[in-house]
Amino acid sequence: MTTNDANEMVRLTSAANPFEAHDWEHALKDEGIRCQVLGDYLGGGLGNIPGMMAEVWVLAADLERAEAILREYEDRTEEVAQPDETR
Repeated sequence: MTTNDANEMVRLTSAANPFEAHDWEHALKDEGIRCQVLGDYLGGGLGNIPGMMAEVWVLAADLERAEAILREYEDRTEEVAQPDETR
């Protein structure tokens, strides 16, 4: 990968809604990943159009690490959402 490619922004993922995208953005930034949410305000101007979802973009050089961070974040979020079966 050349230096220019490493500094290129690439799409990490699409979110179900802008709140989820910004939640992921904060989780990534907390881990030192530079990222940006795109398309988070499209629904306000265009309505609820299928395929027009908020996306999280990261530097190409950070893509693999960002994917791992997002997986770990989602796993932790699912654990919190699960009811405690010991009660």
